[in-house]
Amino acid sequence: MKLFTNLLAAACLMVGACSDKPDAMPTMPPPLSAQDRLSVEQVRADVALAKEAFERVHPGYTRYATKQEMDAEWQSIVDIAQAGNGMSLSEFYLASELALVAIRCDHTKAELPASLRSAREGQPLYIPARWSLIEGRAIVEVSGEGTGLAFGDEILAVDGRPIEDVIADVRPFVPVDGFTEWTRDGGIGQSLEFMGGAVDHFGALMWDVPPVATLSVRSDDGLERTVEVARVDFSTWRALGNPSQTNFKDAVQFERIGDDVAYVRIDTFVNYRDPVEPKDLLDPVFKAIQDEGRRTLIIDLRSNGGGSSEPAYELLSNVLDRPFAPLREMRAKTLDLDGIRPHLQTWDSRALNPNPMGFSRNDDGTYALRGFVSDDLTTLRPARYPFDGKVIALTSTNNSSGSTNFIAWLTELGRATTVGERTGGSAEGPTAGLQFTLTLPNSGVRMRLPFFHVLNNISEFENGLGFSPDVYAPMTVEAFHQGRDPALEAALELARQSTS
Repeated sequence: MKLFTNLLAAACLMVGACSDKPDAMPTMPPPLSAQDRLSVEQVRADVALAKEAFERVHPGYTRYATKQEMDAEWQSIVDIAQAGNGMSLSEFYLASELALVAIRCDHTKAELPASLRSAREGQPLYIPARWSLIEGRAIVEVSGEGTGLAFGDEILAVDGRPIEDVIADVRPFVPVDGFTEWTRDGGIGQSLEFMGGAVDHFGALMWDVPPVATLSVRSDDGLERTVEVARVDFSTWRALGNPSQTNFKDAVQFERIGDDVAYVRIDTFVNYRDPVEPKDLLDPVFKAIQDEGRRTLIIDLRSNGGGSSEPAYELLSNVLDRPFAPLREMRAKTLDLDGIRPHLQTWDSRALNPNPMGFSRNDDGTYALRGFVSDDLTTLRPARYPFDGKVIALTSTNNSSGSTNFIAWLTELGRATTVGERTGGSAEGPTAGLQFTLTLPNSGVRMRLPFFHVLNNISEFENGLGFSPDVYAPMTVEAFHQGRDPALEAALELARQSTS
């Protein structure tokens, strides 16, 4: 998730002397087909480049893993290639993802090379349903017409394999921040990051996937049955619908509950694909709340994984009771990209030649972005229509990156009671911000490489963790079947208590 946009570009523009012409790109070999194999030497060369780039640039490379552990991860890929006299492209992609997951950064992952992505287009690889893990059980939320699947069905087995075995095979490929292991569940059944969720995305590279899936399912009345469903392609799977929005401009929902409660749901802070001015969306909401004299505000971020900084900052300014600087520091590991620059891309090419004048040198050898360079290193003040009543924030395992940052700031300010589930992300601050994409020349595998370690301006945090809510109110299978929302119910009870 992109938290902070054009930071290094801003540094170049404000302190000058940055080249906007990166080194010439090397001649790339023709893309491999999905069936082609990489030689041992090709694997060795791609691994060496990846290892050098991540070791040099990634600010969290040894935040949770040791250098020795990461050396072993990279070497294991070469060992597999040597044992098999090479590797298929699928095998290399999967092995690369496992190595990146070991860094324990949700922003660090491998993307399919163009040839594998092309090979998947139009192929029936996807179960025609959206399902999620609730209490460790695979529960159907949405299904295609005529599939024989229904809302609330529990998937027990896929093609004769128990669902727990299927999940165990793909779970290691899902990245998490730090030690928030429970957040892996969020990407297992459905995820646009993994083109359909880990089971369909990684499974199609690991197993023979028949065009018709045989599913063992159990309905909410306890009856078990076997259902055969024709798998669909990715575009058909996406058309099943997504309950959350993917752009901030569409993600702000405001409702009134009774005479006193305002409910504001924001499913994403992503504001770079179709940007809007956050103030234009939030000012009318908070003016209405103020005009109506509502004294309890429920902020629902349970579908929000993060995004851009501006919406999060604007939302925070609407509940501030005093000035507050959200970030303490944005720290880069190196400014030297020589040797790896030709293989890096980012949304502003000037970031490939960062100007040292935009940074100060820390005692540990890292580089801190100077405060005058970026609007992200700013002090916020209360907005035009600040809310000074009771704030309740709804949390979930989907929270990471920017949404966990927002919760961290609220908690530091003592402005909210949190209700829901344990979050992902890092309360201390993620390795995020500006993101490079490293393209390996032999395989074509693309790897996401963060540039900054973002340090939140908070006094306390648990190493490697996000947040545990003040009131634990997770979704349960029983509540899901009944159409109930335990977290919202608990929040409304807190609101009732505060007015009684």
